[in-house]
Amino acid sequence: MGKEFEVKNMSKSQLIIAGLLLCLIAAAIPSVLGAEAAGSQVPVQAPTSQISTAPISLQNLPPTTSAVYSNVATKYWLELKAYPSTNVKALWLYVDDDWRYLSSPTSNIENSVQQAFTNPDLFDVQVWYSGNKVIGLVVSTK
Repeated sequence: MGKEFEVKNMSKSQLIIAGLLLCLIAAAIPSVLGAEAAGSQVPVQAPTSQISTAPISLQNLPPTTSAVYSNVATKYWLELKAYPSTNVKALWLYVDDDWRYLSSPTSNIENSVQQAFTNPDLFDVQVWYSGNKVIGLVVSTK
């Protein structure tokens, strides 16, 4: 898994589809690994390879297996400037009765989320999270 994906010749739609598939796979890994390890005493670890085609970097996954949940965000809060200034700017999404954050969102992610919440009859913001960290994010049409 040490190979990096080459994305030079992939179209935007291919990158989006690849990112969606990787998010779905990442969301399924803990439950599959947890089911296998249920009968053993061996700790299970999440994969640590960096995937460069995902819509959001998956490199921030914790080194040990933790539960990954998914649901639709109902509110958002975008920090336009982090305070204190030593903090990292974040996008906050309200999912499953709690706020979850994505550190250092790109302007494309910010714009996509804002557009989705501006047109809630047309779009959903699906969030995959572990604890209070967002590890996957998809804006999709209803």
